[in-house]
Amino acid sequence: MSTYCDHESPKKVAASGQRWAEKQRRAHMKRTACLWILATALPFLMLKLIFSCASPFYFPSSLSETREADLSKERELPAANSHASGSSSALDIRGSGQSRSASPKKLITPSRDEPTAAPEAVNPRHILTPGETSGDEEDQLDSPQDNEKKEAEKWKAPPYKKRLAHKEAVEQVTSRRTASPLVPADSKECDLYDGDWVEDPEGPLYTNETCFYKHAQQDCMTNGRPDTGYLYWKWKPRHCELPRFDAKAFLDMFRGKTIAFVGDSLSRNQMQSLLCMLSQFEIPNEIFKSPDDRSVRWLFRTHRVTLATVWSPYLLKETAEELKGIGEGESKLFMDTLDEGWTSVMNGFDVMVLSIGQWYLKPSIFIENDQIIGCHYCPERKLTEIGFLYSYRKGVRHTLDKVTNDYRGLAILTSLSLDHFENGSWSSGGSCRRELPFKKGEKVLEGLNYEMYKIVVEEYQDFVRRRKRNRKKFQLDLLDVTLLSLLRGDGHPGPFRSYHPFDGKLADTHVQNDCLHWCLPGPIDTWNQVLLHTVQSHL
Repeated sequence: MSTYCDHESPKKVAASGQRWAEKQRRAHMKRTACLWILATALPFLMLKLIFSCASPFYFPSSLSETREADLSKERELPAANSHASGSSSALDIRGSGQSRSASPKKLITPSRDEPTAAPEAVNPRHILTPGETSGDEEDQLDSPQDNEKKEAEKWKAPPYKKRLAHKEAVEQVTSRRTASPLVPADSKECDLYDGDWVEDPEGPLYTNETCFYKHAQQDCMTNGRPDTGYLYWKWKPRHCELPRFDAKAFLDMFRGKTIAFVGDSLSRNQMQSLLCMLSQFEIPNEIFKSPDDRSVRWLFRTHRVTLATVWSPYLLKETAEELKGIGEGESKLFMDTLDEGWTSVMNGFDVMVLSIGQWYLKPSIFIENDQIIGCHYCPERKLTEIGFLYSYRKGVRHTLDKVTNDYRGLAILTSLSLDHFENGSWSSGGSCRRELPFKKGEKVLEGLNYEMYKIVVEEYQDFVRRRKRNRKKFQLDLLDVTLLSLLRGDGHPGPFRSYHPFDGKLADTHVQNDCLHWCLPGPIDTWNQVLLHTVQSHL
């Protein structure tokens, strides 16, 4: 007879099987419910992810504000200075229909490139009429180099067009040149430097009443210049349009970047022009100024764009200290050494605009390989007269070599800016009282101006060819202001470098004329218009 244990009872086995089946059914229902919930929520999660990634493109202003708030937590950025002390005022932004308030705050300390502390906050109206700097007069031609220039210009070079066609002389070198939305034409057909000055009824982008960031010597309107015709001309390329300068587009393009103008007071002249043009959209803050007012930095807070000037009139190393038996006060120029004042800080700049020219006309002792090799205009010394064209070529060559090998940003070499003295020079009664540009063909590039311009073009072309041949990557371009400035003898301050220079004087009294620097506003604003296109072609 068979017997069964309790745990082997058929009824209990069946009940256990039913419980197991019920557990499996419930587990299956839970899994099904979870999968259904996940399948339902997944599209919403995907949409949220896509929306989060795409939001910077749909809402750039809010993203910019968020980033700006984050940046403000890291360091205190200065706001624009008030136009009226102790209170805020509104500046009408020309062309935008908006107003921008300003409130004073303390300046931040300079960046690592500047060793000294930033000055106290400066009211913009105090910037309007600063004292005259020695660099302004030193850029002019004094009598020794005037004599040298007169000797050199006894010969006349053939007219510019017969000697050097611009399309042959200035080779387009950008390896990534693309069509620019700012110039609505095929870049292959558009030569920005082949054009004419035509009348512009719109007039300047700013006036002496809307820009407070220029030196008094270039503020021709405030200084009493009676004619205004020089303000109503624009550069018109032959085969394309050069649109009116767009300050917002410029600041957007350079967001978070630093642009430096390295050179002499003409380089500073161009930077102040750009500062005035950009300030019509956003008010900048001065964040650094050297004691001699030659090296300055301005910050556009909203876009985090910095404009800087670095004083280096030769780009080569130069000293007036006693050296190798040559007394203090005489200029000693090193032919094989660049000025560390700019080479030591250049990689802190994203774009560097370099220019040299007029200072090379000054008497100098030349040093190469630690030896005196000669001079430019030193009749009282028994040294070989080499002439300044030798040192000028050396300066251009070493500068190009440095920026194409050791600089990480975009380097733009500016060609020679021309003076327009008539009936004399700076020290011999020369003047410039023209009220209209020269007509096409009325003014040709010749003499020393032609030779200096040719040196820049030749050295530039040579570096481009060699780098292309060696397949080396580099970022280099040429801003040809020589041809833009050739016909604009009407754009200089002339006697209006001083405030109302003829007040209390006889009508025929001669006063000192500045025929080298440019009025602000004036033709030099066009250089920055072309600069915008030049930089954009590299992006």
